[in-house]
Amino acid sequence: MKISICGKGGCGKSSITTLIAKEFAKKGYNVLVVDGDESNLALHKLLGTDMPKDFIEYLGGRKEFVQKLKSQSIGDIKLFDKLSIENLPKDYITEKNNIKLLAIGKIHDFGEGCACPMGYVLREFLKSLNLKDNEVVIVDTEAGIEHFGRGVEGGCDIIMGVIDPTYESIGLSKKIEEIGEKLGKKVYFIVNKMDNETKGLILEKVNEDKIIGIIPNNKDILKLGLKGEELNAEIPEINEIVEYLTK
Repeated sequence: MKISICGKGGCGKSSITTLIAKEFAKKGYNVLVVDGDESNLALHKLLGTDMPKDFIEYLGGRKEFVQKLKSQSIGDIKLFDKLSIENLPKDYITEKNNIKLLAIGKIHDFGEGCACPMGYVLREFLKSLNLKDNEVVIVDTEAGIEHFGRGVEGGCDIIMGVIDPTYESIGLSKKIEEIGEKLGKKVYFIVNKMDNETKGLILEKVNEDKIIGIIPNNKDILKLGLKGEELNAEIPEINEIVEYLTK
């Protein structure tokens, strides 16, 4: 399966991506984590790997790719033939414990322009990637819903929204659910950073039928993320989420 992890900035997408990837790997799956957030500079730290080279460089680099987009009709551009996890270029992958990490591309300097080329590459990559029964792809998307506008989720099987205890996050969850259902995709939610005071307020405003996990506030996750250390934490709720997805 291919899972898109989405939500507002700061809701915990990267932590959830990491924890779910590690749980799948424990269960014997080969996992590919795709970093689809051009602003995220910490996902590799949570996974305990080095930062991979930008995958867009494999296609000639961002500037060359933009020129290619300008010179041709988008419908005429075919980026990939059939892809598989095992034949991905190893120079653009970092790996640890059955988890591979690929980063589509990052903003590195002032004036580079918008992230649309990376969104296009991510969309086509996911559409072209073929998986075996024991393989899972988890996409850590950029904050918000611009990636929906770029068509990224068209190449995924499951859309998983992460909700934190904020009004913005609750509102965004409704939009994610609406768009996901129009796409005909399975839509689920994980409620993150929950405490007893906010639990009732959130659950009364979110479609409970779509919630497959409630993650309490966890100081260990906060500390490891703050230090930029690998996220090794036993979270029973994450195991329950992965059990649900694989049943």
